[in-house]
Amino acid sequence: FSKNEFADWFGEDFHKLNIVTTYNLAYNAGIMVEEGVGYAITLDKIVNTSTTSNLCFRPLQPRLESGLNIVWKKHHVLSAAAAAFLKELQEEFSHIRN
Repeated sequence: FSKNEFADWFGEDFHKLNIVTTYNLAYNAGIMVEEGVGYAITLDKIVNTSTTSNLCFRPLQPRLESGLNIVWKKHHVLSAAAAAFLKELQEEFSHIRN
């Protein structure tokens, strides 16, 4: 297996894909999909796919899961909102050790 989980998931057909762009903001990817640029592979529930949206979410089959990491600068002064978010995350996952 490679470090690219999507390439592994697509298998030998990966080279057949016409990847026109990559993104780091799913909202922007959603706009490109609405404009007909193509499809976006993204996490569920981070783009509006409600009944008022032109977008829909279709899970990959077979299912593909990937871990996520939360990182922040040590000793960096966080905004009140970021500090509260980080505190909630730390409390929620306090039972998990590295």
